[in-house]
Amino acid sequence: MDNEKFGKFIQKLRKENNLTQKQLGEKLNITDKAISKWERGLSFPDISMLNSLADTFHITVTELLNCEIGTNEEIDVKKAVEEAIENITQSQEKKQKKLLKIKKIISIISVIVFIGCLLTQIGYLFILKRHNYEYVIDSLFYIVNELILLSGAILFILVLKKNKIKNIVTYILFTILTIINLIFMFHNGFKNDCTLSFSSNFSNGLVLKQNKETGLATLYYSPKFFIFATPDEELPNIIDGKIKYQWLTNDICNLTYMDKDKTIRDYVVTYGSRDGVSSYYYITSSLLGTWQTTDFYEGPNKIYVDSKGITICEDEKSTLFKYDNCVQYGLTSLVLYNNDKPQYVIAFNEDCKIDDETKLIKKDGTISVCKVSMEKTVIKQFNCLTYKNDNDLKNYKLVNVAANDYVIQNGILYISYDGNEICEVPGDFTNMENDYTDYNYQISSEKTVFFYNANRKRYLVYSDHMLNNWHTAEIDNHTKIQNIHFINADIGFMLEIEDTAMGIAFGKISKTTDGGEHWTKISSGISQGGEETIFKTSSQIRFITEDIGFVTMPSTPGDYSELYVTKDGGTSFSKLDLLDSDIYDYYNLPTVENGVLTLEISQGSDGDYNGNDSKYYRSEDNGNTWNPVE
Repeated sequence: MDNEKFGKFIQKLRKENNLTQKQLGEKLNITDKAISKWERGLSFPDISMLNSLADTFHITVTELLNCEIGTNEEIDVKKAVEEAIENITQSQEKKQKKLLKIKKIISIISVIVFIGCLLTQIGYLFILKRHNYEYVIDSLFYIVNELILLSGAILFILVLKKNKIKNIVTYILFTILTIINLIFMFHNGFKNDCTLSFSSNFSNGLVLKQNKETGLATLYYSPKFFIFATPDEELPNIIDGKIKYQWLTNDICNLTYMDKDKTIRDYVVTYGSRDGVSSYYYITSSLLGTWQTTDFYEGPNKIYVDSKGITICEDEKSTLFKYDNCVQYGLTSLVLYNNDKPQYVIAFNEDCKIDDETKLIKKDGTISVCKVSMEKTVIKQFNCLTYKNDNDLKNYKLVNVAANDYVIQNGILYISYDGNEICEVPGDFTNMENDYTDYNYQISSEKTVFFYNANRKRYLVYSDHMLNNWHTAEIDNHTKIQNIHFINADIGFMLEIEDTAMGIAFGKISKTTDGGEHWTKISSGISQGGEETIFKTSSQIRFITEDIGFVTMPSTPGDYSELYVTKDGGTSFSKLDLLDSDIYDYYNLPTVENGVLTLEISQGSDGDYNGNDSKYYRSEDNGNTWNPVE
C-alpha cells in the first residue's frame, strides 16, 4: 500500500467535496490533525473507519484502497491496511534514526564549540590579556561568549530530552544571559572601528582599531591564531573618516587616510626586510639607477634615482623629490612627499635581494610604485634599466660614459676621463642635451668646462686638473655660445653669437685669464672690406697660444670655408691662403698634437673630385709656415 498516494487521494476527494480537514473530521468523529496525518502519509485510517470514509465520499472501499474511482479490482482490505501501517512504522523508524543522527552531530558540534570557545576565553582572560593581547575585533569577545551560551544551552536541552520544566529554565537562563551579553557588547564592543586584513598568502595580517570618538587609530602587528594581536603603535594623526588599506606585497601594506584638517596622510606597514641585509640601511641608496615600467597607463612610467633625489616621470612631466622629502618605512618602503603631502609610495617587491656591501638592489629585483590617493590606485611594477653586474656591485655606475666624454641624464651631467671613473658636474643641466656641440665644451686633463642655464641666467662651471675642484661663474645669457676653448688652466677663449641673418652672424670673441671667472671682449669678428666685422653662422675658433688663433668662416651651404689667423691675440685677423684651388676650398680648424698643427683643406659640401679627398698641411712653428703632407 502506497501511503503517500493514498493521502493525496484522500486530499483530492476532500477538496472535490468542498470539505475542510476539520469538517471531514467532524463527519468521522476524529480530529483534523488525524486527517492531516492521513493526507501527508504519516498515518493510516483504522480498518473500522474505511467504510465510513468511503461512504462520506460516495465511493466503495475497493475504490478507496485502490485510490482510483471506477475500479472493480478486488483487494484484501486487511492485508492492505497492515501493509500501510507497516510502511508508516518503517518510515517513522527511519525518520527517528535520522533525527537521532542529526542530534548526535549537533551534540558533537556543540561540544567542540563549547569547549573551544570556553578554552579560548579562559586563555584570553587569564593568559593572553596579561601579555597585552586583545581580540582583533572588539565584539569578538562577546561573540565568543554568545557561542558558549548557545552551545551550552543546546547540550543541556539535548541531555534533558523531554524534561519540559528544566528546558524552560534553560531557555529563560539562556535568554537572560544573552541579553546581558548583548548589552555589554553594544556598550563596549563597538567603540572602535576595527579592520582586519591579511596578505594574499596569509603570511601577514593587519589589525587597525580606530576610536570613533577621538579619531585616533592603533596599529596591531601579526595577529595570533587570526583572532588575537598586541597593539604596536598609534598612527600619528587624528583621523577623519575611514582608513584605506592596500597590500603592495605580501609584507607591505599601505594605509591612506584624511586627518582632521582634511589633509591626506600616508603610513606604510612593513613586516620584514629582504634577503642579503644584515643591518639597517637607507633604501634610497638601494634604488640608485633608472627604472621603467612596461605599462605606460595610469601612473608613472619612469623613475630616476641619483644625487638629485628621486624623479618621477609621468605623462611627459617630471617631479623631483629630494631625499629630505622621502620618508622611509622599515627596510622595504618609501613615501615621497611634495609640499608636505604624500604623492607616491615605493615598495621593494619580494624578488628584491640586497647586496650587503653596497646595499644596492641586485640584478632582476623589481619595485612597485603607486600614487597616494583615497581612491583606488594602480600598483605598477618597475624594472631597473641600469646595468648591474651579477656578482660585483662595487663599481656600479648610474650611467655609462666613454673616455673624455659626457652624458646628460635627468638634468645631471656625468663626465669621465678614462671610461671607468665617472664624476658629476655641479649644476642643473635639465634640457641642455641639444645645447652642446663639438666645440662649446671642453674635457681635458688641464681644464674641463661646461655651461648651463638656470633661473634665466647662464653659468660657466669649470674645473682644473681633472676635477680637483669646481668653480661656477655667471656669464652673459643673451648670446649663443658657439665655442669655448682653453689653452691652459687660466687662459681661455669663447665665441658668442648674438644675432644671425642670411648666414652672417654678429657676436664676439672673449678672453679670460683667471680660469673663467671674468671675460673680456677681444674681437667682434672679421672685417669684410668695410667697417663692419662679422662671423658666419657656423664659425669656430681655436687658439694655439695666447696670441695665435684661428677663425673659420664657412659659407651657408657649406661648399667652401675661409680660415683667418690672428697673431696679436685677436686684435687683427688675416686670411690664410695655402692652396689656390677651386676644388680644395674648405678650410677646417687646425688640430694640435704634440705641438704640431695639422690643417685639412677639404672640398666642402659640393665636392666630388677624386672621391672627395682632402689636402693636408702641417706646421711646427705655431702656423708661421705650412708644409704640404704628401
